Amino acid sequence: MMARLARPGASFPSDGRRLATHLASVVTILLLAAAATAPGAAGASNPRLLPDLVTMKVTQSDLLLDGKKLRLSNEIGNRGRGPLELYPSAASNNCDGDGNPGNDRDVYQRIFLDSNADGVFQRGQDTASQSRRFGCEQYHPAHHHWHVLDFSRYKLVREKTGRTVAKSTKIGFCIIDTDHAFGGLPGSPSGVHYPAGSGDCSADSIDGLSVGWADTYYYGLPGQEVSVAGLREGRYCLVSKADPNNLLRESSNSNNARFTLIALHPAKHVVKQLSGRCVN
Repeated sequence: MMARLARPGASFPSDGRRLATHLASVVTILLLAAAATAPGAAGASNPRLLPDLVTMKVTQSDLLLDGKKLRLSNEIGNRGRGPLELYPSAASNNCDGDGNPGNDRDVYQRIFLDSNADGVFQRGQDTASQSRRFGCEQYHPAHHHWHVLDFSRYKLVREKTGRTVAKSTKIGFCIIDTDHAFGGLPGSPSGVHYPAGSGDCSADSIDGLSVGWADTYYYGLPGQEVSVAGLREGRYCLVSKADPNNLLRESSNSNNARFTLIALHPAKHVVKQLSGRCVN
């Protein structure tokens, strides 16, 4: 691009003034650049401290073939930099679609902001947050408390063909700290924080998973099952996935699923975990 020409008769600063002006401009540019990249700078200030949900490893003791049902224990952990914190709205808009607004609540995710941009959640210091509606809570009469709907989902895949042959219903969780799965993570509290508020998984409680903590649902609980009715003996891949519809904000959605190779003998009521990886 052609440079602008000075109009006739325009005066120019002396060499000394020109050098001083140039140096001042350079210093200003350098200071602005440093401020733009410094921790806590505008545009990069208060980064979000996101959770990261992972489905934990399934072992033989987590599996039980009970008649025509494969029952499984399932554990979901938070390996992120921030907690997963959830709270319901004060009123319902019938988010579960059953026509009864009294048995459900809209549910919101609270995402904490990093006040000093050190990448570590510090409760009491990192108090600023963002909130977003992401799903629905429903009263679960079998468990006598409220569940976040569709928090996990299970399916069986025939290893030989890769075809899905069985699926669970949408699995709801009352999400609280039960196991200290990743205690070495920065920001992970030594003790349970959730349940918080007015008890665990009530109509108005604050629930979630602290950094480094996990929630385990035992195979004896209602809903922890996949039907094996009509399935043949053989090798299957059991797939358990947290947040299957990616409704929650996380640092990664790529590690939500766990794949476990198993052998099923429905007629003998036997399930066995196998070594190796699922092919399909």
